[in-house]
Amino acid sequence: MSVRLPTWATGSAARLALGLGGSSAFLVLFLRNADFHQVGRAFTEVSAWWIGPALVVYFAGIAARAWRWHWLLLHIQNIAWWRLFPIVAIGFGVNNVLPLRAGELVRAHVLYQRHDISRLSGLSSIFMTRVYDGLMLTFFLVIGVIMSLIGFQGMNDAGDELTGAMAFLVFGITGAFLVFGAIARRPVDAERIIGRILSRLPGQSRREWTWLSPLITGMSAQANRRQVVGALVASLIAWGLEALMYWMVGQAFNLALPFPVYLLVAAAANLLITAPSTAGGVGPFEWATKATLLIWLPTVGAMNVQDAEATAVAFAAILHGLVIIPISIVGLLALWIFQVAPQRRLLRAQS
Repeated sequence: MSVRLPTWATGSAARLALGLGGSSAFLVLFLRNADFHQVGRAFTEVSAWWIGPALVVYFAGIAARAWRWHWLLLHIQNIAWWRLFPIVAIGFGVNNVLPLRAGELVRAHVLYQRHDISRLSGLSSIFMTRVYDGLMLTFFLVIGVIMSLIGFQGMNDAGDELTGAMAFLVFGITGAFLVFGAIARRPVDAERIIGRILSRLPGQSRREWTWLSPLITGMSAQANRRQVVGALVASLIAWGLEALMYWMVGQAFNLALPFPVYLLVAAAANLLITAPSTAGGVGPFEWATKATLLIWLPTVGAMNVQDAEATAVAFAAILHGLVIIPISIVGLLALWIFQVAPQRRLLRAQS
Protein backbone atom coordinates (compact mmCIF):
# COMPACT_ATOMS: atom_id res chain seq x y z
CA MET A 1 0.00 0.00 0.00
CA SER A 2 1.51 3.29 -1.07
CA VAL A 3 1.71 6.05 1.53
CA ARG A 4 0.76 9.49 0.23
CA LEU A 5 1.05 12.64 2.29
CA PRO A 6 -2.37 14.22 2.90
CA THR A 7 -2.92 17.82 1.88
CA TRP A 8 -3.20 19.01 5.49
CA ALA A 9 0.42 17.94 6.08
CA THR A 10 1.96 20.24 3.51
CA GLY A 11 1.61 23.40 5.56
CA SER A 12 0.71 26.96 4.58
CA ALA A 13 2.36 30.32 4.16
CA ALA A 14 0.93 31.56 7.48
CA ARG A 15 2.30 28.57 9.38
CA LEU A 16 5.66 28.96 7.71
CA ALA A 17 5.79 32.67 8.54
CA LEU A 18 4.89 32.01 12.17
CA GLY A 19 7.56 29.32 12.42
CA LEU A 20 10.23 31.48 10.81
CA GLY A 21 9.40 34.35 13.14
CA GLY A 22 9.65 32.16 16.24
CA SER A 23 12.88 30.51 15.15
CA SER A 24 14.46 33.83 14.19
CA ALA A 25 13.70 35.35 17.59
CA PHE A 26 15.19 32.41 19.48
CA LEU A 27 18.24 32.22 17.20
CA VAL A 28 18.94 35.90 17.89
CA LEU A 29 18.84 35.15 21.62
CA PHE A 30 20.97 32.04 21.08
CA LEU A 31 23.75 33.82 19.17
CA ARG A 32 23.49 37.27 20.77
CA ASN A 33 26.62 37.09 22.96
CA ALA A 34 28.55 34.45 21.01
CA ASP A 35 32.21 34.96 20.07
CA PHE A 36 32.33 32.97 16.83
CA HIS A 37 36.09 32.54 16.98
CA GLN A 38 35.77 30.84 20.37
CA VAL A 39 32.75 28.85 19.18
CA GLY A 40 34.82 27.56 16.25
CA ARG A 41 37.59 26.54 18.64
CA ALA A 42 35.05 24.69 20.82
CA PHE A 43 33.93 22.72 17.75
CA THR A 44 37.50 21.63 17.01
CA GLU A 45 37.99 20.32 20.55
CA VAL A 46 35.10 17.83 20.37
CA SER A 47 36.08 14.18 20.79
CA ALA A 48 34.43 12.30 17.91
CA TRP A 49 34.77 8.98 19.75
CA TRP A 50 31.65 9.76 21.78
CA ILE A 51 29.41 10.65 18.81
CA GLY A 52 28.82 7.14 17.42
CA PRO A 53 27.84 5.59 20.77
CA ALA A 54 25.65 8.62 21.50
CA LEU A 55 23.70 7.99 18.27
CA VAL A 56 23.25 4.31 19.16
CA VAL A 57 21.79 5.34 22.51
CA TYR A 58 19.52 7.90 20.82
CA PHE A 59 18.08 5.34 18.39
CA ALA A 60 17.56 2.94 21.29
CA GLY A 61 15.43 5.71 22.78
CA ILE A 62 13.41 5.92 19.54
CA ALA A 63 12.83 2.15 19.79
CA ALA A 64 11.58 2.68 23.35
CA ARG A 65 9.13 5.27 22.00
CA ALA A 66 7.85 2.71 19.49
CA TRP A 67 7.44 0.24 22.36
CA ARG A 68 5.49 2.86 24.30
CA TRP A 69 3.18 3.40 21.31
CA HIS A 70 2.64 -0.37 21.21
CA TRP A 71 1.26 -0.14 24.77
CA LEU A 72 -0.96 2.83 23.96
CA LEU A 73 -2.45 1.05 20.91
CA LEU A 74 -2.77 -2.40 22.49
CA HIS A 75 -6.51 -2.06 23.22
CA ILE A 76 -7.08 -1.32 19.51
CA GLN A 77 -4.58 -3.63 17.84
CA ASN A 78 -1.51 -5.57 18.98
CA ILE A 79 1.28 -4.18 16.79
CA ALA A 80 4.87 -5.16 17.52
CA TRP A 81 7.18 -2.28 18.42
CA TRP A 82 9.48 -3.01 15.49
CA ARG A 83 6.56 -2.51 13.07
CA LEU A 84 5.81 0.83 14.72
CA PHE A 85 9.46 1.95 14.74
CA PRO A 86 9.53 3.14 11.08
CA ILE A 87 6.23 5.00 11.56
CA VAL A 88 7.63 6.74 14.64
CA ALA A 89 10.75 7.59 12.61
CA ILE A 90 8.55 8.99 9.83
CA GLY A 91 6.83 11.23 12.37
CA PHE A 92 10.18 12.54 13.61
CA GLY A 93 11.48 12.97 10.07
CA VAL A 94 8.45 14.93 8.86
CA ASN A 95 8.44 17.04 12.04
CA ASN A 96 12.01 17.98 11.22
CA VAL A 97 11.24 19.14 7.66
CA LEU A 98 7.72 20.59 8.06
CA PRO A 99 6.67 23.17 10.68
CA LEU A 100 4.20 23.00 13.58
CA ARG A 101 4.38 19.25 14.30
CA ALA A 102 2.97 18.14 10.92
CA GLY A 103 4.76 14.83 11.50
CA GLU A 104 2.12 13.83 14.05
CA LEU A 105 -0.59 14.09 11.39
CA VAL A 106 1.48 12.16 8.86
CA ARG A 107 2.24 9.51 11.49
CA ALA A 108 -1.49 9.00 12.14
CA HIS A 109 -2.11 8.85 8.39
CA VAL A 110 0.59 6.21 7.85
CA LEU A 111 -0.74 4.19 10.80
CA TYR A 112 -4.16 4.20 9.12
CA GLN A 113 -2.78 3.12 5.75
CA ARG A 114 -0.49 0.42 7.16
CA HIS A 115 -2.62 -0.97 10.00
CA ASP A 116 -6.17 0.28 9.31
CA ILE A 117 -6.47 2.18 12.58
CA SER A 118 -8.70 5.25 12.46
CA ARG A 119 -6.74 8.46 11.88
CA LEU A 120 -8.52 10.10 14.80
CA SER A 121 -7.76 7.18 17.13
CA GLY A 122 -4.14 7.17 15.94
CA LEU A 123 -3.85 10.92 16.42
CA SER A 124 -5.39 10.66 19.88
CA SER A 125 -2.89 7.95 20.87
CA ILE A 126 -0.05 10.13 19.55
CA PHE A 127 -1.38 13.01 21.64
CA MET A 128 -1.22 10.71 24.67
CA THR A 129 2.46 10.00 23.92
CA ARG A 130 2.99 13.76 24.25
CA VAL A 131 1.24 13.72 27.63
CA TYR A 132 3.61 10.95 28.75
CA ASP A 133 6.52 12.99 27.38
CA GLY A 134 5.38 15.95 29.45
CA LEU A 135 5.08 13.73 32.51
CA MET A 136 8.65 12.41 32.14
CA LEU A 137 10.14 15.83 31.38
CA THR A 138 8.38 17.25 34.43
CA PHE A 139 9.84 14.38 36.46
CA PHE A 140 13.29 15.32 35.13
CA LEU A 141 12.68 18.95 36.14
CA VAL A 142 11.73 17.88 39.65
CA ILE A 143 14.84 15.70 40.01
CA GLY A 144 17.13 18.39 38.57
CA VAL A 145 15.72 21.20 40.70
CA ILE A 146 15.91 19.09 43.88
CA MET A 147 19.52 18.13 43.09
CA SER A 148 20.37 21.80 42.59
CA LEU A 149 18.71 22.79 45.86
CA ILE A 150 20.71 20.24 47.87
CA GLY A 151 23.94 21.20 46.07
CA PHE A 152 24.51 17.81 44.43
CA GLN A 153 28.12 17.61 43.16
CA GLY A 154 28.50 21.36 43.53
CA MET A 155 25.30 22.33 41.65
CA ASN A 156 24.00 25.78 42.54
CA ASP A 157 20.34 26.88 42.59
CA ALA A 158 18.56 26.17 39.27
CA GLY A 159 17.00 29.64 39.26
CA ASP A 160 13.45 30.97 39.37
CA GLU A 161 12.64 30.12 35.73
CA LEU A 162 13.22 26.36 35.99
CA THR A 163 11.74 26.17 39.48
CA GLY A 164 8.62 28.07 38.37
CA ALA A 165 8.25 25.89 35.28
CA MET A 166 8.52 22.81 37.48
CA ALA A 167 5.74 23.99 39.81
CA PHE A 168 3.45 24.87 36.90
CA LEU A 169 4.05 21.59 35.05
CA VAL A 170 3.65 19.37 38.12
CA PHE A 171 0.06 20.58 38.49
CA GLY A 172 -0.71 20.99 34.77
CA ILE A 173 0.62 17.67 33.46
CA THR A 174 -0.55 15.64 36.45
CA GLY A 175 -4.01 17.18 36.13
CA ALA A 176 -4.16 16.41 32.41
CA PHE A 177 -3.05 12.83 33.04
CA LEU A 178 -5.84 12.33 35.59
CA VAL A 179 -8.48 13.96 33.35
CA PHE A 180 -7.62 11.72 30.39
CA GLY A 181 -7.69 8.73 32.71
CA ALA A 182 -11.21 9.66 33.81
CA ILE A 183 -12.32 10.08 30.18
CA ALA A 184 -10.90 6.67 29.27
CA ARG A 185 -12.63 4.93 32.19
CA ARG A 186 -16.05 6.49 31.40
CA PRO A 187 -16.00 6.88 27.59
CA VAL A 188 -19.80 6.94 27.08
CA ASP A 189 -20.34 9.56 29.78
CA ALA A 190 -17.35 11.57 28.55
CA GLU A 191 -18.64 11.54 24.97
CA ARG A 192 -22.08 12.69 26.10
CA ILE A 193 -20.73 15.49 28.32
CA ILE A 194 -18.26 16.76 25.72
CA GLY A 195 -20.97 16.61 23.05
CA ARG A 196 -23.31 18.69 25.21
CA ILE A 197 -20.60 21.29 25.82
CA LEU A 198 -19.80 21.51 22.11
CA SER A 199 -23.49 21.76 21.22
CA ARG A 200 -23.73 24.98 23.24
CA LEU A 201 -21.36 26.69 20.84
CA PRO A 202 -23.02 29.13 18.39
CA GLY A 203 -24.55 27.33 15.39
CA GLN A 204 -23.64 23.84 16.65
CA SER A 205 -26.82 22.80 18.47
CA ARG A 206 -27.97 20.21 15.89
CA ARG A 207 -24.61 18.85 14.92
CA GLU A 208 -23.66 15.23 15.65
CA TRP A 209 -20.17 14.76 17.08
CA THR A 210 -19.37 11.41 15.46
CA TRP A 211 -15.63 12.08 15.65
CA LEU A 212 -15.64 11.99 19.45
CA SER A 213 -15.90 8.19 19.68
CA PRO A 214 -12.69 7.32 17.75
CA LEU A 215 -10.91 10.19 19.48
CA ILE A 216 -11.76 8.80 22.92
CA THR A 217 -10.91 5.28 21.74
CA GLY A 218 -7.38 6.46 20.98
CA MET A 219 -6.79 7.46 24.60
CA SER A 220 -8.59 4.49 26.17
CA ALA A 221 -5.30 2.84 27.14
CA GLN A 222 -5.58 5.07 30.21
CA ALA A 223 -8.35 2.79 31.48
CA ASN A 224 -6.04 -0.25 31.59
CA ARG A 225 -3.51 -0.34 34.43
CA ARG A 226 -1.19 -2.73 32.58
CA GLN A 227 -1.06 -0.46 29.53
CA VAL A 228 -0.46 2.63 31.67
CA VAL A 229 2.40 0.95 33.54
CA GLY A 230 3.89 -0.30 30.27
CA ALA A 231 3.69 3.18 28.73
CA LEU A 232 5.21 4.79 31.84
CA VAL A 233 8.12 2.33 31.90
CA ALA A 234 8.73 2.79 28.17
CA SER A 235 8.60 6.59 28.57
CA LEU A 236 11.12 6.51 31.40
CA ILE A 237 13.46 4.32 29.34
CA ALA A 238 13.05 6.52 26.24
CA TRP A 239 13.78 9.80 28.00
CA GLY A 240 16.44 8.27 30.24
CA LEU A 241 18.29 7.15 27.09
CA GLU A 242 17.89 10.59 25.53
CA ALA A 243 19.33 12.26 28.64
CA LEU A 244 22.17 9.71 28.58
CA MET A 245 22.83 10.68 24.96
CA TYR A 246 23.04 14.35 26.03
CA TRP A 247 25.53 13.38 28.75
CA MET A 248 27.64 11.49 26.18
CA VAL A 249 27.75 14.58 23.96
CA GLY A 250 28.82 16.49 27.07
CA GLN A 251 31.68 14.01 27.50
CA ALA A 252 32.69 14.70 23.90
CA PHE A 253 33.12 18.33 24.99
CA ASN A 254 34.84 17.20 28.22
CA LEU A 255 32.22 18.99 30.33
CA ALA A 256 32.57 18.36 34.06
CA LEU A 257 28.83 18.55 34.74
CA PRO A 258 26.77 16.13 36.88
CA PHE A 259 24.07 14.03 35.21
CA PRO A 260 21.10 15.98 36.71
CA VAL A 261 22.20 18.99 34.61
CA TYR A 262 21.53 16.93 31.48
CA LEU A 263 18.12 15.96 32.84
CA LEU A 264 17.36 19.68 33.10
CA VAL A 265 18.74 20.34 29.60
CA ALA A 266 16.50 17.59 28.19
CA ALA A 267 13.46 18.96 30.02
CA ALA A 268 14.01 22.63 29.17
CA ALA A 269 14.91 22.11 25.50
CA ASN A 270 12.15 19.64 24.70
CA LEU A 271 9.44 21.53 26.56
CA LEU A 272 10.33 24.80 24.84
CA ILE A 273 10.16 23.39 21.29
CA THR A 274 6.38 23.44 21.65
CA ALA A 275 6.78 27.19 20.93
CA PRO A 276 6.18 28.26 17.29
CA SER A 277 9.31 27.62 15.25
CA THR A 278 10.50 26.18 11.97
CA ALA A 279 10.78 22.44 11.45
CA GLY A 280 12.73 20.55 14.09
CA GLY A 281 12.35 23.22 16.75
CA VAL A 282 15.38 25.11 15.43
CA GLY A 283 15.91 28.14 17.64
CA PRO A 284 13.99 27.27 20.83
CA PHE A 285 15.97 24.04 21.34
CA GLU A 286 19.35 25.74 20.96
CA TRP A 287 18.46 28.70 23.17
CA ALA A 288 17.01 26.55 25.98
CA THR A 289 20.02 24.22 25.89
CA LYS A 290 22.48 27.11 26.06
CA ALA A 291 20.57 28.96 28.77
CA THR A 292 20.37 25.85 30.96
CA LEU A 293 24.05 24.98 30.55
CA LEU A 294 25.10 28.54 31.39
CA ILE A 295 23.55 28.20 34.85
CA TRP A 296 26.28 25.69 35.78
CA LEU A 297 29.17 25.85 33.28
CA PRO A 298 30.85 28.90 34.90
CA THR A 299 30.62 27.34 38.39
CA VAL A 300 30.47 23.53 38.32
CA GLY A 301 32.21 23.40 34.94
CA ALA A 302 34.94 25.78 36.14
CA MET A 303 34.90 27.92 32.95
CA ASN A 304 35.16 31.66 32.52
CA VAL A 305 32.06 33.37 31.15
CA GLN A 306 33.32 33.71 27.55
CA ASP A 307 34.48 30.09 27.31
CA ALA A 308 31.22 28.90 28.87
CA GLU A 309 29.18 30.89 26.33
CA ALA A 310 31.14 29.52 23.36
CA THR A 311 31.04 25.95 24.65
CA ALA A 312 27.30 26.13 25.32
CA VAL A 313 26.65 27.42 21.78
CA ALA A 314 28.78 24.68 20.21
CA PHE A 315 27.23 21.99 22.43
CA ALA A 316 23.68 23.06 21.58
CA ALA A 317 24.40 23.17 17.83
CA ILE A 318 26.03 19.73 17.71
CA LEU A 319 23.48 18.15 20.04
CA HIS A 320 20.53 19.38 18.00
CA GLY A 321 22.18 18.28 14.78
CA LEU A 322 22.60 14.78 16.19
CA VAL A 323 19.00 14.76 17.42
CA ILE A 324 17.34 15.81 14.14
CA ILE A 325 19.56 14.87 11.17
CA PRO A 326 20.03 11.07 11.53
CA ILE A 327 16.40 10.37 12.50
CA SER A 328 15.20 12.61 9.65
CA ILE A 329 17.22 10.55 7.18
CA VAL A 330 15.85 7.29 8.60
CA GLY A 331 12.27 8.59 8.74
CA LEU A 332 12.20 10.00 5.23
CA LEU A 333 13.89 6.84 3.92
CA ALA A 334 11.16 4.76 5.61
CA LEU A 335 8.50 6.95 4.01
CA TRP A 336 10.13 6.45 0.60
CA ILE A 337 10.28 2.67 1.10
CA PHE A 338 6.60 2.57 2.07
CA GLN A 339 5.82 4.38 -1.19
CA VAL A 340 8.14 2.42 -3.50
CA ALA A 341 7.83 -1.17 -2.21
CA PRO A 342 4.12 -1.65 -3.15
CA GLN A 343 4.79 -0.27 -6.62
CA ARG A 344 7.59 -2.78 -7.15
CA ARG A 345 5.37 -5.65 -5.99
CA LEU A 346 2.70 -4.55 -8.46
CA LEU A 347 5.23 -4.46 -11.31
CA ARG A 348 6.44 -7.97 -10.44
CA ALA A 349 2.86 -9.27 -10.41
CA GLN A 350 2.15 -7.72 -13.80
CA SER A 351 5.32 -9.20 -15.31
